[in-house]
Amino acid sequence: MADFNPALPIQLKWSVNENKFDDNGKNPLALSLFIPAESAFALAQLIMDSAEDQSKSKQAKVWDYEMQTEREVTGFYINGKGKQGRDGDGSSFGNINPVAKANPVKVEEIF
Repeated sequence: MADFNPALPIQLKWSVNENKFDDNGKNPLALSLFIPAESAFALAQLIMDSAEDQSKSKQAKVWDYEMQTEREVTGFYINGKGKQGRDGDGSSFGNINPVAKANPVKVEEIF
């Protein structure tokens, strides 16, 4: 894909593995997201751009701990690709490498 312009200098890495801190079986899996330091500001920029871009807005339900129920909110998704782990242990892993927006709002302009 010759026209691909990545939003981040170095792609993010994610993995889902056994939750080593789950002692009652309620949350047996844990998601980890590795953000290279070199991509931290670009990721912040991507998040700010996505929050401003109404065409990216979606409705989704999130858990409200205070009310102890789900509630619907407006937000956006940042997607990645992944694979099943090789050991058959139920783990998975992948990368997040989003495309850059054509006309981003600069973080410096906001602060």
